[in-house]
Amino acid sequence: MTLNKASIIEIAKRHGIDVVEGSLRFNESGLDFQVVFATDPEGVNWVLRFPRRVDVIPTAKKEKLILDIVEPILKIEAPNWIVFSDELIAYKLLSGIPAGTIDPAAKAYIWEIDEKNVPKNYYETLGRAMAELHAIDHSEAKQAGLTVLTPQEIRKTMVDRMGNVRARFGVSDKLWERWQKWTGNDSIWPKRTAFIHGDLHPGHILIDEEQHVTGFIDWTEARVDDVAHDFVSHLMAFGEDSLKKLITSYEKSGGYVWSSMFDHIVELQAAYPIGIAEFAIKSGLPDMEEMAKEALGVK
Repeated sequence: MTLNKASIIEIAKRHGIDVVEGSLRFNESGLDFQVVFATDPEGVNWVLRFPRRVDVIPTAKKEKLILDIVEPILKIEAPNWIVFSDELIAYKLLSGIPAGTIDPAAKAYIWEIDEKNVPKNYYETLGRAMAELHAIDHSEAKQAGLTVLTPQEIRKTMVDRMGNVRARFGVSDKLWERWQKWTGNDSIWPKRTAFIHGDLHPGHILIDEEQHVTGFIDWTEARVDDVAHDFVSHLMAFGEDSLKKLITSYEKSGGYVWSSMFDHIVELQAAYPIGIAEFAIKSGLPDMEEMAKEALGVK
């Protein structure tokens, strides 16, 4: 569902937020929420998120619980939801801007950093922020009812996900063999889990004018899981050399690193079609099903 300006203004007003019509700016890249940036008559800037489908509401409720954990703890910024209903999520705009914004038409990022030569400030402050996030006590997640996986469970969960996707869509022989080699290698998997963001791509990472990371947004996938999940998008966006620099920064900031971490992240990236397939099943969108089949090598 995509709302027009009149509907956006009316819904916001019902929730106690008056916005100036001429200030509305749309970000249509999100699959779950229509995002609108707006300014009220006092000059306060707002982020307005409107659910595209009813199935995202339970996920939003979980995100609210997550934000109640992370926002008071982290040194970087996270959203503080002032309005939360089935129609609208609203919070005051954070200070940074996304490192990259997805252009839906081009299916590519519009960058605010030099993606070919990632600034030192970016990966150093990103590694520091990730290390801080991953240090959050697991008990916080348990109390909020979030998924909390042990090192033993992360591999079993991955194997189960692979099997479910294969049963539904099929998987090419080459990709399936790679997955089996990875999941069967004891030495490559981490011996700890951590509180992760779960969807830490450049569009969810805020930066300032000097490319320092200032905040994380869109926390719906946060949980206690394999830390490698928070590195995969960096690998996909910037390549292996930049990933190695991020891992070094993360380790210097106290993050958990093991000898095969880089290789494990690379193999986790090769399993990205699983997430596409699971979203296709959840959303029921035909174009997502076609995308899943292509990624799985069965189209």
